[in-house]
Amino acid sequence: MHKYIKLGVFGGSFDPPHKAHLELVKLVVEKLELDHVLVTVANDPWQKSVIRQVTDSSHRLEMARLLFSGYSDATVTDIEFQLGGESNTSETLRALRSNYQHAEFYLLLGYDTAIAIETWRNPDLVLNQSQVVVVERPGFTDIELPSILSSAIRIKGLNLDISSENIRSLLKNEETIADAIPQGIRNYIAKHGLYRE
Repeated sequence: MHKYIKLGVFGGSFDPPHKAHLELVKLVVEKLELDHVLVTVANDPWQKSVIRQVTDSSHRLEMARLLFSGYSDATVTDIEFQLGGESNTSETLRALRSNYQHAEFYLLLGYDTAIAIETWRNPDLVLNQSQVVVVERPGFTDIELPSILSSAIRIKGLNLDISSENIRSLLKNEETIADAIPQGIRNYIAKHGLYRE
């Protein structure tokens, strides 16, 4: 008899990754007693890449690894790079299921992501393959969750109001981002000249 492990999956474009991403994962691991979390960096986050230039995937992967490097309960995976093309959560979950056959999957979503789940490809397949966990974020909770997420686990307690979009804007204007991004990632951004134009 195999013991099923509780495996979190936390995906995103991570453009750039920031402290709220890390705190969200830590909060869910603690509240739901997850065994581990796989952080999946999008190869081509198609909903974003059609409206703006997305930072090269190799940089986003490396920065995500820097963000989670000191946290042993999560591993950054390049599974979406291996799958190639436009990133699709239902396909990612299917691929992970074949690698982790004795896992119960918990899909971790920030509230701002969860309210748009019906715009994803095959949201029903996503819900069939995982238990969705919605983490409430400041500034979004007055918007109703879609009815397809009626069975989602909802978690409060993430008080960091940080977004990658705001950080990109600050970097472009050469304003400080010290509160939002760890030093190692700030160094990486500076070294590679990211988010300047």
